[in-house]
Amino acid sequence: MPGFVKVATVDEIPEGSFKSLEVDFDRIVIAHTADGYFAFADQCTHDGEPFGKGKLKGHEIICTRHGARFDVRTGAATSAPAIVPVDTFETKVDGRDILVRLE
Repeated sequence: MPGFVKVATVDEIPEGSFKSLEVDFDRIVIAHTADGYFAFADQCTHDGEPFGKGKLKGHEIICTRHGARFDVRTGAATSAPAIVPVDTFETKVDGRDILVRLE
């Protein structure tokens, strides 16, 4: 299993915000909530729209195209029209670095 990869620093993603980025050809989002940092695939499972223009409200990312919502902690779809969860990735902080394990 691959190890962790540095994707950002804590200074780049203040609490209540998120950042879309590409890591090893994977598009991912790092969200910073009151519970920490969470990584998930940057693609709505309803229609493939990237989350880059979405909104983060609490623990949910909201897709701008049709309003589907996902829990950033688990990837679970929390409102229609999405029913399939987004993939999530193990995330940890080492010093000031945000690391993600990609499979």
